[in-house]
Amino acid sequence: MSVAVICNLSDGLIFGVDSALTVSDASGIQKVFEDGEKLFRLADKIGVATYGLAGLEGRSIGSFVREFEHANADLGTLAISEVVERLRAFFLQVYVRFFELIFAQPFDEIPADHKGTIGLLVGGFSPNSFLSEIWEVQIPWNAEPGSARLVYGPGQFGLGWFATCQPIERYLNGADVAFLGELGGVLEGMLNRALTQEEVDSILTIREKYRYKIMLDAMPIQAGIDYVRFLVNLVIGHFRFAATHPIVGGTAKVGVVTYNGESFRLLG
Repeated sequence: MSVAVICNLSDGLIFGVDSALTVSDASGIQKVFEDGEKLFRLADKIGVATYGLAGLEGRSIGSFVREFEHANADLGTLAISEVVERLRAFFLQVYVRFFELIFAQPFDEIPADHKGTIGLLVGGFSPNSFLSEIWEVQIPWNAEPGSARLVYGPGQFGLGWFATCQPIERYLNGADVAFLGELGGVLEGMLNRALTQEEVDSILTIREKYRYKIMLDAMPIQAGIDYVRFLVNLVIGHFRFAATHPIVGGTAKVGVVTYNGESFRLLG
């Protein structure tokens, strides 16, 4: 797995990922490479971050990103929504081909728990736009045309985290969704009934009270870069010491694209 963080600001978009690539098969984790690439530039003003499966057909996900770029020379002239749709269709085709070959049966007959996920975060600036946007594609689950999720549209500023991100959620929100769900189950057992919506809202109000408030309004790009790097390093550091397999690791890699004419940059 991986961790991926995005921060959409008024001046541009920042991506952050860890660099560990985990290679697994049916028997479990076989190898972790700590110097993998999960962050790529498409055209001048578009970046892609990946999470989930490390590769298909013996190839890295990055090699498929480059194949897609080579086959679509007009990416810089397209709205990001169109780039996202093309990328979704391309990776779905590769994914289905790979799993049908591995399992020697039609894709729809392969059990869902045998299918890993390829996550793609695609964002930057559409032509003539001065505000950035970010989309998420999950293969194979976004199988239908137009099914990619718009995370933040132009003018919607915010922070997002994906894949193995529980340390971030706990740090910022005080408790993750899994904890709240289990707590709700315990309370329902004690009360011998389902919680009312009012009671659920009261629990969420308490969590909101203890949530760390991060000022994103007019945040400078450099502050956003530092914050995204901090959050990725938080997860890397957690798995360095936690008593679980270090499925997130290596170093934090950051990319940024801004409105002022610069191309998407990989900052390392």
